[in-house]
Amino acid sequence: MSGVPILLLSHSLGPGGAERQLVETALEIRKFGFAPHVASVVGGFSEARLRDVGIPVIRVPLTSYVKPSLAGAIAHARAYIRANRIRVVHSFDYSLCLFGVLAARASGVVGLTSQRFFMDTVPPNYQRMLRLAHRWGHGIVVNCDALALYLEKNYSVARSRIDVCHNGLDANRFPAGVRKPFPEVADADLIIGTVCVMRPEKDIGTLLEAFAAANLTGARLLLVGSGPEQDPLRAQATRLGIASRVTFLPTTQDVPAALHSMDISVHPSLSEGLPNSVMEAMATGRTVVATRVGGCPELIQDGAHGLLFAPRDVTGL
Repeated sequence: MSGVPILLLSHSLGPGGAERQLVETALEIRKFGFAPHVASVVGGFSEARLRDVGIPVIRVPLTSYVKPSLAGAIAHARAYIRANRIRVVHSFDYSLCLFGVLAARASGVVGLTSQRFFMDTVPPNYQRMLRLAHRWGHGIVVNCDALALYLEKNYSVARSRIDVCHNGLDANRFPAGVRKPFPEVADADLIIGTVCVMRPEKDIGTLLEAFAAANLTGARLLLVGSGPEQDPLRAQATRLGIASRVTFLPTTQDVPAALHSMDISVHPSLSEGLPNSVMEAMATGRTVVATRVGGCPELIQDGAHGLLFAPRDVTGL
């Protein structure tokens, strides 16, 4: 590969937003004179997509931030960085930001961190490490203006150390089109749904409550995604008496097909940076409803590009 060699880091290469943005970045920056390399701890389904176009993907043997795992992983990364003449190491998720900076510093190259989320979604034991990574890194990349302001006001980070690089997507992979519902919901007159990893901060419980309260005749709720909240959400749907009108489907690599199964795409998150899910829903031409948090107002002018509501506001939703 020709171009400036850079190494992009993420703990996994699965369905999460940061992981998907790493993959899109790796694929696109080749057009601008960069030769991307990708490293992860556990890999994921995007590995094949990267390797198919000739992007090297390696595994980092990091099991914890204590010796000997950390020292061994840094030595492994340093050898790779030097062998491939890597110029920049850029970590995309909170769990690897400190590691990426340490590996870059040990190799004498530039180390960049990322803040793609608010600290309330970062486990407490990683928050201190993330702050250290930001302090020791050469720069911080955020994906929306709201996060740049957040780091300035809450963590006294100099604005000159922050660069805003909004998330992007390949619009050709998310073409606008009419509804083509999955067989599981094909009998519905109106399909309201969401595609996300089922984590607490996504607050799908508020969507279930609002769907129950609206009591729309002929409507179904389609929830696409897996995660720790899946079983509690199924139980909530039963308690609300709407289980027969709610369809749960597991995480899918075919996100465009999931979105084309919906009329309205709802994103009730309590905390977001610049959500891929909102961008993807907008690209496919869905009607989009989202909480007024993080970068959502940077994507949606309320009443023009979609509708915004306050977090946890069941009545507003």
